[in-house]
Amino acid sequence: MIRSLLTFSPAAEDVPALLELYRRLDILSTSLRHTRQIRSDIAVAADGSGTVLVTADWPDAAAYTEWLEHPVRGRFAPELQELLGRRVGEGALYQVDHGASRG
Repeated sequence: MIRSLLTFSPAAEDVPALLELYRRLDILSTSLRHTRQIRSDIAVAADGSGTVLVTADWPDAAAYTEWLEHPVRGRFAPELQELLGRRVGEGALYQVDHGASRG
């Protein structure tokens, strides 16, 4: 399994707008519907720094690439660019080794 990690560092006052944009455009659910994605979430740093993380699990790297190349993804770019300007997100992929969960 592959985990993608997208890190945004918006201005602190732009964090609520970024979260609202993700909700309004339904970005997480859209990605889930149009790809082989397993799960995703968006989280805000608890320390007040404003860092926002978007994580998603994929069965393999090819599934993530399918999302990057999916035409529906492009419709989100203009509003994200307008909100974030030069503070666009930085992405990385990780190979999940093992984990534990409750329930």
